[in-house]
Amino acid sequence: MKKGGNFFLGLILGTIAGLVIGIILSTKKENKMRNILEKKTEELRNNLQKIGKNIGKKVNRIKSDIEEKWKKNKIDKIDKVEEELGT
Repeated sequence: MKKGGNFFLGLILGTIAGLVIGIILSTKKENKMRNILEKKTEELRNNLQKIGKNIGKKVNRIKSDIEEKWKKNKIDKIDKVEEELGT
């Protein structure tokens, strides 16, 4: 009887120890994964900010080009009207 009791007690203690070690190891892996994910998200955020800045610069260039063409066309039209009127 005593051997059977020791077996079950060892089985229970071994299971508890295994669960504790499993939890400890899983938290270490989670911490590693969190660190990796934090680095990747930081890199992604930086890349998106760079892309946003580049897009903003291109939009401003396009906007200024359109404004210049608009002003030029407006001046040309005014000149044509003045020539037609003879002023």
